[in-house]
Amino acid sequence: MRRSGKRLASAGTALAAVALTMAGCSHALPLGPTPAGQHHLNSAIVLQIVLSQPAGSCPTGSARLPKAADQFPGSGQCYRRLGKPLTITSAAVTYLQQPAAGQQPANYGLGITVPAADKAALMAMTTKAYHSHDLLAIIVAGQTWAVSYSEVPFTGRFEIRAQNAKHALQLQRTLIPSA
Repeated sequence: MRRSGKRLASAGTALAAVALTMAGCSHALPLGPTPAGQHHLNSAIVLQIVLSQPAGSCPTGSARLPKAADQFPGSGQCYRRLGKPLTITSAAVTYLQQPAAGQQPANYGLGITVPAADKAALMAMTTKAYHSHDLLAIIVAGQTWAVSYSEVPFTGRFEIRAQNAKHALQLQRTLIPSA
């Protein structure tokens, strides 16, 4: 009895994905349907390079970022905004989850893929933040979702991490109400 090559290829791909995931080679697994493509976002994603200021009152030219959606290291601190922000108004949005493994807790967030027209601006901003070792703030709907260092320049895709699945899904619905 002959087996379908297509079925064997699918089984092989699934087995490889499971093996890589179990080996810890995957940052996050998309769950749910893959986005069909770019969507006009209900709320823009604003990326802003910022410089952390000393604790206490904000010096002239500095301000607190919008209220943090999740408490994270640096939330509520004072920052000086550097340069112009990048506003993203359309993107493909994917829910991400990495299951807990061993002593590591589960991780949640969203994968954001910007349209081709925004890739150069995203790459320029994150390359600048990466080389200058400045922080990058991610703000959605008036809430700061992250302030962190860019580990690498973003080439068209980046992740917004959330504290838990509920917050990741809340952010996804904020960006794309039909999600």
